[in-house]
Amino acid sequence: MTSNMNEDDGFCIKVYSPGNFIAKEITINGGVHLGNNPATGGFTDEQIARALAACVGKGKVIDNKQKWAGAYWYLRWACCFPVDAQKFCDRIRQLPFKQDLEYSCDYRNIRELTTLSFMDHNPQQMDRVQYSKNDEKMFFQCREVALKLAEELGKAYLPTV
Repeated sequence: MTSNMNEDDGFCIKVYSPGNFIAKEITINGGVHLGNNPATGGFTDEQIARALAACVGKGKVIDNKQKWAGAYWYLRWACCFPVDAQKFCDRIRQLPFKQDLEYSCDYRNIRELTTLSFMDHNPQQMDRVQYSKNDEKMFFQCREVALKLAEELGKAYLPTV
């Protein structure tokens, strides 16, 4: 990757990689702020807490403690949350929730689920994720959570009215 700075033309980034990119050359003219915190995928702790609060509770996508595995799967990849189940739940407890969640994250409930085969695949590329027949039921539950969490996090960038 190279970058060239020219006061009149803005900032130009050229990517040289065999990876999957939408563009090979990106030019940004003027001041641009991309994301808030690279350690959380550009989301603030408040935005992540708000998205999780919208997903946890009776009648919501995370309606039992085992379904936190879906949040683990998504946040691990999208927001750089810890891979270790205990550390993941510790990180969740540090988020600034406005009120207690109906179902708290407990590593004892997700520890074994975090080792399922599909957890090593990025849920942001859902169509490429492979799972075993034994993991099928849990995959679909985790997929539902991941998709809802992605939707809620996407609202963080919508203008407030």
